[in-house]
Amino acid sequence: MNSLSISQTPAPVYTQTSTSTAVPLHKLVDQLMNSFVPLAATQRSFIINNVEENFQLNADEQVLAFIVGNLINNAIASSNGACIRVEAVKKPQGVQIIVRNNGSNFYSTVAHGFSQVVAAARSVGGSINIYNQAHEGTVITLSMAA
Repeated sequence: MNSLSISQTPAPVYTQTSTSTAVPLHKLVDQLMNSFVPLAATQRSFIINNVEENFQLNADEQVLAFIVGNLINNAIASSNGACIRVEAVKKPQGVQIIVRNNGSNFYSTVAHGFSQVVAAARSVGGSINIYNQAHEGTVITLSMAA
């Protein structure tokens, strides 16, 4: 079992260009998924949006799209024949957006060359954790304040 909490320094500075608004996360994930359908098809993988339809969070939509889009892209690009699930949960300490991949190579791809995504997560007060279990895949969690 491998677990990694990304907290490397220094990281490239990600500049926010818009303000925080109520972001309908299910809709955002659907839009991102649609943009990755060709890549998923070439990798014989598929994406499932398990975010509740009424799930919203206050965030910079552009930064959030960059982070979640990168997680989905890496999940697809680093595996073949995988099921990628995107989920979101509200907890007392904040919101977690989770990208699960039942492929085996997601961990190594994400752990190397991930500094811009980590910087973007920090810019919205979030953090990213990576958990990898052999034969079960990888779980990447973006945690941020509610």
